[in-house]
Amino acid sequence: MSTPLSDESAAPAPGADPAPLRKSTLVLHYDDDGIGLEKRLLFEAATPAAALEIAAGEAAGRHARLFVDGRPLCSVLKADENHPFWVIAASAGRPIYAPTSTSLPEDLS
Repeated sequence: MSTPLSDESAAPAPGADPAPLRKSTLVLHYDDDGIGLEKRLLFEAATPAAALEIAAGEAAGRHARLFVDGRPLCSVLKADENHPFWVIAASAGRPIYAPTSTSLPEDLS
């Protein structure tokens, strides 16, 4: 005996447009670290992986904390300038940013 699938679990019809991805608000927070000044980069992206494209422009050795919709996700480090690879570590910490889709935090305005 088979159980009928609900409409929510059914595959989309051929040729149907996929549902648009919801964009999240991301923040890369760099401290004043002797390599560069403190800064916060606020942007929207469909996935946190986009943060690596943004962070690629930073100097090797700079640590950044990545926040997604105000919650800490991880820290990232571009380890080498000539052959860039990423060191990604779990983030421990309390949320410090609470951007909404209609306003920026006061310290980012």
